Amino acid sequence: MKNSKLVVGDVLLALMRIAVGWHFLYEGCWKLLQPEGWSCVSYLNVAQGPLAPVFTWMATQTWLVAFGDWSVMLGLVAIGLGLITGVLARYAALAGILLMALFYCCQPPEPFAHAVSGADGRFFVVERNVVEASALLLLASLPCWKGWLKTFLPGCAVLLVFGGLVYGQYRNGAFRKVEAVTSATVKVHEFTALKALKAPFAETNDLAGCSISALALGGDLIAGHSHARDLIWTDEFMRRYHTGGTLERTVRYSVFCGLSAAFVEPDAIERMAAAAKSVGGELAFFANCANGEDVALAVKNGARSIYLRPEVADERVRAGDGAGLTALLAALRQTGLPVGLGAESLETVKFAVEKGIVPDYWVVAFHSLDYPAATLKVAHNSIWCRDPEATAAYLKTRPEPWVAIRGLAGGAIKPEDAYRFARKHGAAVVAVDLLDYRIVETVNALVPAKKEVAK
Repeated sequence: MKNSKLVVGDVLLALMRIAVGWHFLYEGCWKLLQPEGWSCVSYLNVAQGPLAPVFTWMATQTWLVAFGDWSVMLGLVAIGLGLITGVLARYAALAGILLMALFYCCQPPEPFAHAVSGADGRFFVVERNVVEASALLLLASLPCWKGWLKTFLPGCAVLLVFGGLVYGQYRNGAFRKVEAVTSATVKVHEFTALKALKAPFAETNDLAGCSISALALGGDLIAGHSHARDLIWTDEFMRRYHTGGTLERTVRYSVFCGLSAAFVEPDAIERMAAAAKSVGGELAFFANCANGEDVALAVKNGARSIYLRPEVADERVRAGDGAGLTALLAALRQTGLPVGLGAESLETVKFAVEKGIVPDYWVVAFHSLDYPAATLKVAHNSIWCRDPEATAAYLKTRPEPWVAIRGLAGGAIKPEDAYRFARKHGAAVVAVDLLDYRIVETVNALVPAKKEVAK
């Protein structure tokens, strides 16, 4: 009876060894067979937890990424072969534990990091990497080799089956199109989207005493201001769209893609800051304030700077209320933060200058008129900048930097075109209202390819 129990134990141990080895081997083969190649850079870019800065730094080092790519791919294959055949299985198990530990440190579960939207499960402390590492620890602690006949030959038979199945998949086109990035880790759909990223956005400029990305995240859509002409339902749609984790995903994409600043309303800062921190990133927040309540909330939530909301400034100017505009800017100055002045109209900027009201920077509605609605004679709510050339010409006479907003003209202009147009005309920073799924696409249109960056 004792011997029969030992035999059953040996068989179950062998089956576990082969099953874990199969997983590792398939992961390695899947990566090696990708037609466009596989890279760990996307996984490093979505690092979370205490060690996230280390992994995201690694993602910026070309030689480390190349070394990591081949180490992971060949390591997975070698570990899988060792476990299935039993050859040096103990060392293969130890190497697998090390790999699982790296994966765990890069993407730890709660409470070490926030759960990533899109993961196929939520875990607390113990997750699938820990479970698989535990199995490997058991394999490393017990003798796996039972001889060539009992271990190696059955392993070779398994490899023949494995090879036939993988070859069949390959012939059927299973490796031609990447629908998701597999790994011996949590599968997150963000990896797939970020795999398409050529390189993070790298162009920066100084504003309000800090260096930020020249492409910043705008806050109109986040606040539910779509400016979508006659589509009156879109404001509510935008507000609902940015609930349930979408805003957090937008922030993560922004961080991964190199955007380091956001021009948003104060009540969005807390959520956005937490989302950036969850992946080891940080955003500089420029708060769009209309009143004292906004200012207090912006300061409380850690805004880097505050600026007077364009609609409020324009209203004061239309009323010819220079004293009121001066008082509003003075109230903002009391926070001790850098202060900007928003404007939808060039007349607001001119009025402020004439009254001696000089902010640290301007936040101006600015876009081209190269879209159908701009040619209509009737005033249209997608036209925020009636004369971009005159606006740019005047702002060039001012020493203060300026930020371009509402460059999409209510969705009539592509984000990359809006950015290029504003930068060409002198904007220091362009705050573009980007939805989560448009961020990678927009950055790719504005940055050189990976090979060009490497040069």
